[in-house]
Amino acid sequence: MPADSTGTCRRFAFEGMLFTVTESNEVAQGLKGGAVHSLGSESFFDEDTATRHHFVDVQGKTEAMLLLVSVREDERRIATIRRFS
Repeated sequence: MPADSTGTCRRFAFEGMLFTVTESNEVAQGLKGGAVHSLGSESFFDEDTATRHHFVDVQGKTEAMLLLVSVREDERRIATIRRFS
C-alpha cells in the first residue's frame, strides 16, 4: 500500500488493482497512466467508527467481484477491502 507524503495511506492495493478515495469520499479505481475511475456504489455509514462502507462491483483479471470497501471519512482513506464474490 503506497502512502502519501504525510504517511497516511491514500491508495490501497487489492488483488492487483489499485483503489483510492475521491475528494467527496467516493471509491475510485486507479487506471493505467495515473487516471482514476469513480466507482458507483451502495453504501452505509457507521457512526461509531466514522466509517462509510461501500459495496462496489469491479472486473478482476478473470472474473467480476463484489467488494466491501470501508472508508474512514474523517481521514479520507480506505481502511479495509473485503471480497464477497
